Amino acid sequence: MLTERQTIPDSAVEIETKVRARCKPGAAKTQKRIVPWSCLALGTPLRFASRDYPGTEAEWPLRGRGPLSSLCRAYAARSTLFPTAESWMILTVLGFVVLLALCPALEARAENVKIGIPSLSVTTMPLAVAKDQGFFRKEGFNVDIVMMPASLNIKVLLTGEIQYATTVGSAVVAAVRGINTRVVMCFVDRPLIDLVGKPEIRSLSDLRGKLLGISSRGGLHDISMRAILTQSGIDPSQATLLTVGTQGSMFAALKSGRISAGLLNPPQNFLAYREGMKNLAFAGNYVRLPSTGLVTMKETLERSPDQVRRLIRALTRARAFARENKAATVIILKRFLRIDDDDLAAKIYDYHKRAETPDGKIDAALASETIRDTRQAEGITREIPVNQVFDFSYLEPGS
Repeated sequence: MLTERQTIPDSAVEIETKVRARCKPGAAKTQKRIVPWSCLALGTPLRFASRDYPGTEAEWPLRGRGPLSSLCRAYAARSTLFPTAESWMILTVLGFVVLLALCPALEARAENVKIGIPSLSVTTMPLAVAKDQGFFRKEGFNVDIVMMPASLNIKVLLTGEIQYATTVGSAVVAAVRGINTRVVMCFVDRPLIDLVGKPEIRSLSDLRGKLLGISSRGGLHDISMRAILTQSGIDPSQATLLTVGTQGSMFAALKSGRISAGLLNPPQNFLAYREGMKNLAFAGNYVRLPSTGLVTMKETLERSPDQVRRLIRALTRARAFARENKAATVIILKRFLRIDDDDLAAKIYDYHKRAETPDGKIDAALASETIRDTRQAEGITREIPVNQVFDFSYLEPGS
């Protein structure tokens, strides 16, 4: 016969059980246990046998304050009573039920954070890896990656609809104009762009007098094309720069012969090489300019500095994982970039290393140059301190 008396405080179940063996009248053993609420079960009867008094078996009705107290009582007396084989099976199943029940609660406690990206690009690979490998989740975040045009990233950031953005160039422009944006991490410090020519174009000198494609005026493509031409001894006025638009349109213009050369990002540059096109130059050898990283508002740094540090820590771990695990990262890249080509994904992975910053930041000289060039482009004459645009103090030392 088995009797029980229990009280249930807020954080634990205190149980006192008395087991009396029919084979030894009057004999009794008392066990007292404090059992955490992580021991959960449904109100299902279990059968237990006594270690102390062989031959004694009792059915535990498992009644209490709701279904959560049942398994607590079962485990509390485990040194005196142990479940039969059938009951062990029930307990095992209930363990899985417990895990499933806890998962939504853990998810609900995670901080919801939205990060804006301009496109599905290899330069935002750290976000994909951090999400896929659970680095965001380990830091207590439920991250939503929101894709929107590059021109809207900072505007939406200002409204509070997203808390972070990845468009470093736009953030620098905004900061130079007096908006309190801050760049807190840089993924790359140079453009991942190739100048790709038709098969008959043998060298850069052949581009004089030719029609060359860029995506837009005044943007990174325009800057890169002019830098490549100038540093190769060609005056940009000796060629005609044509605004073509999207990368798909640029690729089509090259194939049709409408332009003699154009700037292509991955994966279009590698697809062009498969078509017999020529790699004329890597823009990153001519231009150093941070384009992608983590951007937020100054108010966020002041209000939630711990959040910023944890988010940066998750991205730092993602970048380290990507560097050390090519095979796994290529699989993530395929899903993120929506390509089903192992060779192409591997080439993009290797290409990204040419522009990746080693520690998530840029040096003071490059930061100053970036601010100076942006001021000149915006027609702003006043001096702007680097710390009003870039703030890498939230990065962990040695990251």
